[in-house]
Amino acid sequence: MLKRTILRTGAWIGLVLWLGASCSSLPEAARPPLRVGMTLDNPPVAMLQNDLPAGLEYDFAVALSRELGRPLEIVELAWNQQLDFLVTGKIDIIMSGMSITPARMVRVAFCDSYMRDPLVAVTRRGEAGQYASAEEVLQSTLNIGVIRQTTSDAFARRNLLAGKIIPMVEREDVAFTLSNQRIDLFIDDFSAAMELVSRHETRLEIIPHILHEQELAWALRPEDEVLREKVNAILARWRGDGTLERMLNHRLPYRRVWLEAYNE
Repeated sequence: MLKRTILRTGAWIGLVLWLGASCSSLPEAARPPLRVGMTLDNPPVAMLQNDLPAGLEYDFAVALSRELGRPLEIVELAWNQQLDFLVTGKIDIIMSGMSITPARMVRVAFCDSYMRDPLVAVTRRGEAGQYASAEEVLQSTLNIGVIRQTTSDAFARRNLLAGKIIPMVEREDVAFTLSNQRIDLFIDDFSAAMELVSRHETRLEIIPHILHEQELAWALRPEDEVLREKVNAILARWRGDGTLERMLNHRLPYRRVWLEAYNE
């Protein structure tokens, strides 16, 4: 049986999901919850469906909490809140489609990577053929949209020096903004870009060149070495018995075919 509690504090919302079934023999009150930080605006990785958490990371969080024998607590956070909530002990782990970067590694310890999710560009349908290579995308002098304060934002500002970077808040605005020529390219994670194009396939398409390789992983506090060892052991088992691939394919059935076709 699933119990849902909504907590509201200022700009963030805590969604607490308690799983009645457990792998542990301890009574539920004696087991600390696994407090998972998520930003639920990035389908299909982490999102809301019918006002409840869903997506690949939620699937992982449910499975991981069961493996650890701990009830699950999902804490919905703005993207720029996650690291602060982790290092101050308000959550135990970030499971939110976060890529491994040197800057983030200064503050957190990443578990082993679970997925390759490179950066790609989205443009208006019929215009992808104008870019013969990733280099041509990077040399663009056009308007380039990014979700602000994300890896794509930082990458674009470092590497697309000839273009004008347009920070955006919501992915829901991208199709309209591209179609109305307010931006000409949109840089995002492959998984998010595919979801966006699948919902607007008559208007948008992905430029089939990988701009930057990145790996996704879950983040923990550096001092939580025991938990990181447990999580990595579970992930290794999922990788070995096919569980990881099945979960990835459930949410991202196109992933392997596309990445193999455009593995530059």
